[in-house]
Amino acid sequence: MRRLLPQLLIVLAVAVACAGPDAQPGRPDRSAAADPAPTSLHADGSVPWADLKITAEDLNGRPAGPRVPAPGSRPCRAQQLSGRLVGWTRPGSGGETPRGMDAAIGKLIGEVDVRNSSKVECTLQGEVPTTMLAGGREIPMLYTHGINGEARARVVAVPAGGHASLRLDWSGPFCAPTEGALELAIEVPHSGGTLRAPISAHDRPGCQRGEGVNPNARATLSASGFTEPVAASRPPSSPLDQLTVTVAGPPAAAAGSRVTFRVTLGNPTGGALALDPCPGYLMELFSLGDATNDAVNTSQLYRLNCRPLTQIPAGGAAVFEMVAEVPASMHAGRELTVTWKLYLPHYVQRGNQVGAFSLTVA
Repeated sequence: MRRLLPQLLIVLAVAVACAGPDAQPGRPDRSAAADPAPTSLHADGSVPWADLKITAEDLNGRPAGPRVPAPGSRPCRAQQLSGRLVGWTRPGSGGETPRGMDAAIGKLIGEVDVRNSSKVECTLQGEVPTTMLAGGREIPMLYTHGINGEARARVVAVPAGGHASLRLDWSGPFCAPTEGALELAIEVPHSGGTLRAPISAHDRPGCQRGEGVNPNARATLSASGFTEPVAASRPPSSPLDQLTVTVAGPPAAAAGSRVTFRVTLGNPTGGALALDPCPGYLMELFSLGDATNDAVNTSQLYRLNCRPLTQIPAGGAAVFEMVAEVPASMHAGRELTVTWKLYLPHYVQRGNQVGAFSLTVA
């Protein structure tokens, strides 16, 4: 027994050394990366999918911190402010084709520019009830202004001469006639009074009717909470904006099942394109609802699995396996659209790096 003891101690020492510096007796080895992404390609050369859910902050880093209110700053009053809305944008105006509800009923997105025209700083915080007027009369439609707890707690400091922004989402079908100039009636939080903000843009949501549009749908104007104005600086372009995107999926799938589909990223350039930093992608599921079926309209941001493949060769392509889940609540015969869009971290985004396919629920 005494002869075996030194040999046993040597074996144990080697085992501990191989386990890595973070290993401890009775605990699993945590020296390997926690990333669950597979590191090997499939036999056919495609990149296996990995469930790498991320947030916009994970992709682009944490944005600059908000302005800090000066000591003694008080809530803004309407008479301190001026506002205007000079333009609406439509989903897809950057080159992407509108899909889902945006295509079915039309939608506009606007940013109201609110300026502190007084000589002292003030603050904006809370929900912002907002209505639209035509010729001084309120336009009949659905008005909403609900925000989450984080937005409700956000305090926006507006220095003298500074600006804040209020996002509005105006969706159709909008079929009401309007006479006279359009303006917004914005209820400033903390009983700050009503701010009138003229609308100089002439766009309107669509007035679609008929098949594919719920006959009970009403035009809606939704107001968010105030935020600091979006920085006007344009991010730089990325070499990866040259990648082409092709999406192919099955024609049918069962409710509650996992659907495997393929995304091909093509490199039409004369040089290899390194996947560094590793891009993200947005996966959206959409199915139009009706009187008996709830609509499906979900999205999730993911990180691409770049571990097995770090670059796409010149003139070549890479195939990435993807997985989506058909909602278990969907009835047979309904159509589900899966949209996949490439997201490049820290860079300006091209609108045509997107693809989609539709399947019938079996």
